[in-house]
Amino acid sequence: ECKAPRPLLSVVPDAPPLVGIMDAAPAMGMKAAGSDATIAERDQYEKNVRMFHEFLNSNRSKWEKTLDTELANHRYRIPVELKDLRQAEEGLERKILQQPVKYLLAWEEALMTFLKDVNDKACRQLKQPLKLDIQGSFGRNHVTPRGMNCTQLHQLMKVEGIVTKSGLTAPKLLQSMHVRKNQEDGHVEQRDHRDATSFVQSSAAGAMPSHDSEGNELALEIGLSVYKDFQKFLIQEAPENSPPGQIPRSVEVICEGDLADKTKPGDRVQVTGVYKPFPVTKGDFTTGIWPARLIATSVSLLKDMTEAPFVSDDVKNIKNIAAREDAFELLARSFAPSICGHEKVKAGLLLQMIGGTEKNLPNGTHLRGDINVLLVGDPSCGKSQMLRFVMNIAPLAISTTGRGSSGVGLTAAMIKEPGSREFTLEAGAMVLADRGFICIDEFDKMGLNDRVAIHEAMEQQCVTIAKAGMHVTLNARCSVVAAANPIYGNFDPSLDLAKNIGMPDSLLSRFDLVFVVRDLTTEEIDRKIATQVLRQAQMRLSGVGGRRGVEHMHSNILERRQEVDLRKTQEATEVYVKGVPGADGQEAKQVLTVDFLRKYLRYCRRLTPKLSEEAQVAVGEKYCDMRMRFQSGFDDLMNPNAENKKPRLAVTTRTLEALIRLSTAHAKLKLRKDEVLPEDVNEAYKLMLIAREEEAPESAAPVVPDGGDDAPAPAGDASQGTKRTRDLAFEGQAGEAGGISASRFKSLQTLVGRTFASLDEPQLSRGELLETINAGLLAGEPAFSEGEFSTGLDRLEEENKIMTVADTGAVIFVG
Repeated sequence: ECKAPRPLLSVVPDAPPLVGIMDAAPAMGMKAAGSDATIAERDQYEKNVRMFHEFLNSNRSKWEKTLDTELANHRYRIPVELKDLRQAEEGLERKILQQPVKYLLAWEEALMTFLKDVNDKACRQLKQPLKLDIQGSFGRNHVTPRGMNCTQLHQLMKVEGIVTKSGLTAPKLLQSMHVRKNQEDGHVEQRDHRDATSFVQSSAAGAMPSHDSEGNELALEIGLSVYKDFQKFLIQEAPENSPPGQIPRSVEVICEGDLADKTKPGDRVQVTGVYKPFPVTKGDFTTGIWPARLIATSVSLLKDMTEAPFVSDDVKNIKNIAAREDAFELLARSFAPSICGHEKVKAGLLLQMIGGTEKNLPNGTHLRGDINVLLVGDPSCGKSQMLRFVMNIAPLAISTTGRGSSGVGLTAAMIKEPGSREFTLEAGAMVLADRGFICIDEFDKMGLNDRVAIHEAMEQQCVTIAKAGMHVTLNARCSVVAAANPIYGNFDPSLDLAKNIGMPDSLLSRFDLVFVVRDLTTEEIDRKIATQVLRQAQMRLSGVGGRRGVEHMHSNILERRQEVDLRKTQEATEVYVKGVPGADGQEAKQVLTVDFLRKYLRYCRRLTPKLSEEAQVAVGEKYCDMRMRFQSGFDDLMNPNAENKKPRLAVTTRTLEALIRLSTAHAKLKLRKDEVLPEDVNEAYKLMLIAREEEAPESAAPVVPDGGDDAPAPAGDASQGTKRTRDLAFEGQAGEAGGISASRFKSLQTLVGRTFASLDEPQLSRGELLETINAGLLAGEPAFSEGEFSTGLDRLEEENKIMTVADTGAVIFVG
């Protein structure tokens, strides 16, 4: 018969035999009370079965269709909306939330009976009994793990969080079969082993009979026994919802049957279940402190986070900002405005917040769209403050430090549970930061083996674990922003950039941008920093604004959404910060508010532009140019007389992918929905060159205004300057010696090689070559004069790069 197993009713045990006639009456009274309670419980159970059966028959066609759909998709948890229960009986939805055990088992039996009536064939083919999945608005019962307390015990709860630890799935005995030992008479006895996780209070659960009623010895028949899957996992409140400075709360979840093995560490889930205590009885005494666990009835993955929506005025303001010529500079200036200077570093972090476009190819290849940034610089340059700003503005960000993190702490770990042989898989920081940002401070303090552990997570964006008989792949699709000091604490001007950083190329190549943050000692920059710090100290803060604190974190999802609804007024978010004084009484430049910057970045992330044909050509040219800069021909490493012999950071295929990601991010910033244009590629190219401390073309790399920390020092200053200042001095010497500056000669060499490669001709006339080279210059870059061209060709011929035909004057490219 297709029928759910009846629950074992809790029966008051018989009183022990008492001595004395006066004690006989109380004992009989206890028996009568126990019998009456059992009868009342059975009557209530039958009443609930009839009630839900009538509820199903009231809309028979709808439930028939629902059952057919769910069973056809091999789903055995039938959804029931709380609003439908409210329409059937007023207040019924509150009863099921307050006393779920009283109704769930009876309703599931009624559901099985209804299925047998409407589709007896499907009922006979069931591999497991049907269960109910209560859905709808849970109100105060919709919480995070921080909101779970003693007042919610025995109630139906909906909990949201992130899975941090997951155990192995194991079979659990549901019904044991016993046969007579050493006899084959076909006698079989069964024992029900449903416990508290099945919402049944059975003191006999787990007890194995040794003899039958006739005294024959019994043996367990393992093959005929019935089992179900069993798994435990831990959900913790999401990092963006946990109050800073407090330990995140977590709750243990028990999954059985088809709910087992549906989640893995790092997943954001919404679990519906009954919150029940599990008393621990050791001896005759107890401390009264028992663990409480959530027995799941439904597990679903979460993708969306609670965020303030856009209003029409917000969209209008966002489009107005994007249409400005200085939109990139304005947004970069608004990123961490309290930090003086570092405009290019802020621009790189801004593009990282937007990100590129993730690509999953049909052959299974995954190309990441997240941008990784490394800040390397002197102490007290604001690197950590920039990381804190990223944490404040990002919807999901996790912070850690290199000294306090291990390789497994950043990725994932297999942990053996104390007191048992079971292994659990615990997610690390990069797995918990999936679809978000991870900020790693003091990156240089991390051990070598620990840094190697994050290589796979940074490029393939997944963490593979093969330990303790478990082979698991976890998602770690996050952007890494790390801050580190040089190998000797401060930058050593006598060493090149690669030796100052002191990290292997295998790790540096995984960072799209590697910025150098210098602490320059010039009077002008020091005064600007002092002025800005003093100006901030004079500002009076009105309220806490958007700061996150304990009083702003609600464990109840309903309260959090109500708070969002209060901010959901039809008034647009303030665009510009008001009342910010300028330096030395001057008018301050416009700066966007943090709330508007968050909305702007969130609006940009939704776009997915693709590279246009022109942009693809530009990306190829820029990549070839960077490869030439890296190799010996561009930096004159083969020339023993060259004064500019400095090895660059390695340029690999990952650099090409980084250029595409940065170009796509810039196109998103300009709200280009369809295509990435060549100007986006140029901006990304300039940013990558400046980040690598290489000299960009003159028209494409203007001197940073306002004299920030990374601005060049005055020409006559005797203190340390930037790379560009030293290059200008070298260019002057080269110009005096050969009639062409070093930067112009490098540009000429690049254009000569590009011209012969694109035309595929062995030789060209001088006039044709000069005309083609001048046509390939960037906008605003001055054309090569005849004198510069002649001097440059002579130097190239001395270095055996070209040959000149004496009779005709034609130029032959050697390579």
